[in-house]
Amino acid sequence: MFKNGIVITGPIGSGKSEALKIIKKLGYLTVDLDVISNEILESDEGIKFLDSTFPDCINENSINRTRLANIVFKNKDQLKILESFLHPKVQEKLLSILEKNEGFTFIEVSAPKSVTDLFKCIVIWSPKEVRIKRLLDRGMDEEDITNRINNQPNDEWWYSIGTLIENNKIEDLENKLNHEILKLL
Repeated sequence: MFKNGIVITGPIGSGKSEALKIIKKLGYLTVDLDVISNEILESDEGIKFLDSTFPDCINENSINRTRLANIVFKNKDQLKILESFLHPKVQEKLLSILEKNEGFTFIEVSAPKSVTDLFKCIVIWSPKEVRIKRLLDRGMDEEDITNRINNQPNDEWWYSIGTLIENNKIEDLENKLNHEILKLL
């Protein structure tokens, strides 16, 4: 287990990004693995991979993220292909960041299946109805939301992987994070 990395995770729409903003404001180093994944996909190597594996998602070296999401979140085999390209590269970048930081690094992870044994985890949790409303308010369409939720683990799994912080109201999240972070450090 990496002692200087703490994963912030939870199902889509639970408030992971908001939690990371709060943690950054508290003075800790934060890393969003979705940002790293996007950087990898936008690299020359990523564009070549997408062009050969998901050619309908590339137009003039530009990624159509909506089309890619529609493919991978409707087909678990396609998602596994994308993950097998991305995950080793993301882990390599993350390890490099952790090696350079002597303090704690908080890592936002959307799909934490491969890291729950390596790091302490804080799970940001909200009921499904709250998450769906947040995602609709962000402008996501219902089919995309349903596809993404259906590709995530069940509630029991989320409850089992770490410290659970309920995030029904964003206003309460900072106090809850402060309390739990102090216990983990």
